[in-house]
Amino acid sequence: MTYFISGAIILSTAYNANEARLSRESAESNQRNLLAQQQTDQAAMRVELAKQTAEYGKQGAALEQQATTARESFEASKLNYANNKLEMERKSKEVQAAADEERRKAAAAEASALKARTRGGRRSLLSSERMDAELGIPASLNSGGMRLQ
Repeated sequence: MTYFISGAIILSTAYNANEARLSRESAESNQRNLLAQQQTDQAAMRVELAKQTAEYGKQGAALEQQATTARESFEASKLNYANNKLEMERKSKEVQAAADEERRKAAAAEASALKARTRGGRRSLLSSERMDAELGIPASLNSGGMRLQ
């Protein structure tokens, strides 16, 4: 009977060892499969990250181009504004100078008319008594009020 008990112990130990070996091999196989799956997932993530990085690079380049275009447009409009402002200031000065000249002429004409009225006595510069300013011939020398040609 001791042989039988010894054999049973040996058989159960061998069975347990075989089950442990099978379990260890199964765990190793599962571990290898998981590592392979992780490596595949990491490779896929690297590819996806590379795609995203490239896309972000394209978007960044497009935004940089838009910013450059906006800067150039702003500079052009600023230059156009400065040119328009200078042109308007020049025109304003011209109009102001013309208005000043008109005021000066009007003031001079008024001053000369006032001077002629106050100092000229009865003689008026453009009176009907004078026949022709260019000839300087008074109407009284003319016969019958006719003009000499």
